[in-house]
Amino acid sequence: MIFITNIINFLLVVFFLNSCASLPGINKDVVKKRSNEKLINSEYTINDIGINIIKINDLSTKDMNFYNQKKIEEIDYKVKKFEDIYDYKYEYILGPADSISIDLTDTDDLDNSYLIDQNGMIDLPFVGKIKLDGLTLNDAQNILIEVIREFYKNPDLQVNIDEFNSSKVYIVGAVRNQITINLNQKPIKLIEAAIQANFNPSAADKLFGTKGFLRRDNKVYKINLANAFSGKDEKENFYLKKDDVIFIDRNSDAIHVFGEVSKPGVYFPNIGYSLTELLSTSGLNQLTSNAKKVYVIREKFHSFLEVDVFQLDIRNPINLIAGKKFMLQAKDIVFVPATEIVKWNRTISLLLPQTDLFSSYNPIIQEGIKSNSANLTE
Repeated sequence: MIFITNIINFLLVVFFLNSCASLPGINKDVVKKRSNEKLINSEYTINDIGINIIKINDLSTKDMNFYNQKKIEEIDYKVKKFEDIYDYKYEYILGPADSISIDLTDTDDLDNSYLIDQNGMIDLPFVGKIKLDGLTLNDAQNILIEVIREFYKNPDLQVNIDEFNSSKVYIVGAVRNQITINLNQKPIKLIEAAIQANFNPSAADKLFGTKGFLRRDNKVYKINLANAFSGKDEKENFYLKKDDVIFIDRNSDAIHVFGEVSKPGVYFPNIGYSLTELLSTSGLNQLTSNAKKVYVIREKFHSFLEVDVFQLDIRNPINLIAGKKFMLQAKDIVFVPATEIVKWNRTISLLLPQTDLFSSYNPIIQEGIKSNSANLTE
């Protein structure tokens, strides 16, 4: 129901935009005052949305740079400011289902392989249970030496890991190969894990993403796989830790394209899409599109219920230069409406099979309308 409501609201916005293209320049102060009652009940309609119409053709170079560079701080997926991530030095952490071997010099009383149980403990002969869960190999060896000192004088103890079963990291979400990676004593970095998940940094497939989240030690961090592969900062390619979960969001970078284009859908701006480039990529339908009204709808995240709507008039091909200077951003919505005659013919084509409209007229007229409708919508 929420999805249907959102679709209806979007179509209402589009309808409004399609009828207000004549508004000049930037329409400021259009955000309506909202009552305290609405703030409490959160009951909003399309009429509560503030809409600023901004004509791209009229923007100065300074204004263009302002909108190109204005990005919300939330879209900052760098992790280099977190020391507990990029300064982390990998060591294998023991846990349940791991198997270790113990070699005690001068006696074979304890020499054997031991499976760490579900409580994180091993059971040593003559000694009893010792908890090793959550320890590195060196820490486990030191703990064991301290415990068996009570039974053996100056013990010389060697501990090795026979089976690595407890330490894993997970890569899920919008990647080609959602995987669980078993860790061992060899460290693994983000890039290597991403390659195992069949991540391709140069691909722009709408089914997959580049940005997402790292969950580590009950904390969540924003990450960008593309940052790690770009090589601009080696700290972005950090070591993974036991129980890390990397979730890649398919739509974190999405640009949605609707309307009179041959390839509507989802596009990703990782390589930097200008409006002109996206129109070229998506295939503007020159027969049915209203070239006067190409819209980019962008939510103003620093304002409440307010959007900027950028309009480009490309009836004059020279204006495509302005479109090339206008850079799209993540979560932008690009909409190309149909011409009035196309909308009329589509309406008629829907009405004719369902009603007796025009039934009293010459059949030739009806056939002509159907034929024109088909030609315009192809």
